[in-house]
Amino acid sequence: MLWVGVLALLFLRGTEATEAGLKGRITQQGLDYGRQVGIQVLKDQLQKISIPDLSGTYSVPVIGNVHYTVSEIRIQDFQLPDSAVGFVPGTGIKLSISEAKIMITAHWHVEVLFIKDSGSFDVTVDGLSISAALGVTRDDSGRPAVWKASCSSSIGALHVTFHGGASWLYNLFTGALEGPLRDILNENLCPQVGNAIGDLEEVLKTIPVCAQTDPFAEIDYSLTSVPQIMDVHMDLDFKGEFYNVGHHSEPPFVPAPFSIPDQNNQMLYIGVSEFFANSAGYVYFMSGILQINLTDAMIPKESPIHLNTESFGTFIPELPKRYPNMSMMLQLSALKQPILNCLPGSLEVTAYGSLLAFAILPNATLAPVFLLQLDSTVKAQVVVSEQKIGGSLALNNFSLSLVHSDVGPFKVDTLQTLMSWALRLVVLPKVNEKLSKGFPLPTIANLRLVNPSVTVNQGHVLIATDVQYSAKQSTAASRVPE
Repeated sequence: MLWVGVLALLFLRGTEATEAGLKGRITQQGLDYGRQVGIQVLKDQLQKISIPDLSGTYSVPVIGNVHYTVSEIRIQDFQLPDSAVGFVPGTGIKLSISEAKIMITAHWHVEVLFIKDSGSFDVTVDGLSISAALGVTRDDSGRPAVWKASCSSSIGALHVTFHGGASWLYNLFTGALEGPLRDILNENLCPQVGNAIGDLEEVLKTIPVCAQTDPFAEIDYSLTSVPQIMDVHMDLDFKGEFYNVGHHSEPPFVPAPFSIPDQNNQMLYIGVSEFFANSAGYVYFMSGILQINLTDAMIPKESPIHLNTESFGTFIPELPKRYPNMSMMLQLSALKQPILNCLPGSLEVTAYGSLLAFAILPNATLAPVFLLQLDSTVKAQVVVSEQKIGGSLALNNFSLSLVHSDVGPFKVDTLQTLMSWALRLVVLPKVNEKLSKGFPLPTIANLRLVNPSVTVNQGHVLIATDVQYSAKQSTAASRVPE
């Protein structure tokens, strides 16, 4: 049951009912795997049950009244062999435990007639069952929230065995202990389940709903609506939007509706919409960082063409006449945000930019020589690795048009080949270096994705994966073929 807390950390969803930029699905398989973790957490919590000392008087035929005290009552083991978890539509998660066993030890002290005696005893509790439901919702901050929706427990048989002293005699009054022990256990089982859920709720309250990716951008992972819980899965929608750090203003576009396909074969599904990526492009464009200055130092020495007026004189004869033997700098800037389009089986990014060329004068000042408009489309590849989603770009189509020239008119056809080469050799590697670092998926420590697969659908990318909970992280990567 408590595994929902582990898995809910994967999906943190603002408070307004808006379309989601990211979606997640936890399946029955994921719930079944998580039961292993949740049961151990619950077992640890149940073993914290504190049983107070017991005392009283019990009448034994012929012997008379026996005054007893039981102290140092400890739960030594809590065995939960049979358990099952499932979804409760519209509510949350249900957990059922049956045939559980508790082993208890304690010390006893009795006074009967003029005799005082002491020793120890063991109690085995068989046939214990617990049925509980964990409600799952979201709070006003967009974090997941949980509560104890219901809980019931029952205990089968108690077997008491005395050790030490005249144990054969004191076995006669085991009935005096069975009733109080049964009551104490029954009174504490569900409250301990509630305590475990309360601990989980406190953890959920501390989870950040924003993740800063760099000095310019952060991602909002807050839940946008209450989780939708069906018979075989739980769907979660989260904002999935990039913002400028510390300044959340909306882009001039909204996320389009999309849904995770009807799949339940793996533990976890994550749907990443075009909006998620395009909100990133908008933030970086508005931040003014989609710009790169190309200098000759960035060109391989073995290249036949370099960024100087002599090399460019092949395409622009007037250039070396006005600026003989001078180095050049190319300033490549975005004119508008890049746009990602998800099509079945492929990803395309359309970019619009300008290329402003300068001659570097002997006094290091820059003299503008021409301005070009650059339009391009690139093929994108998605990579899921280390709980991050990243990618790479490869140039597809590219075109140049002359906007203005300070060195006379010239044709851009041959120059286009040169610039295409520069984009592939210099610009895209810089972009791919950033993309390779990835952007964090909503996840928690010690939970890694196992054998993730990536499918590109209309309007979104679908990540299907199993998960593994362990003390150490390891890399699991998958990509979409070009």
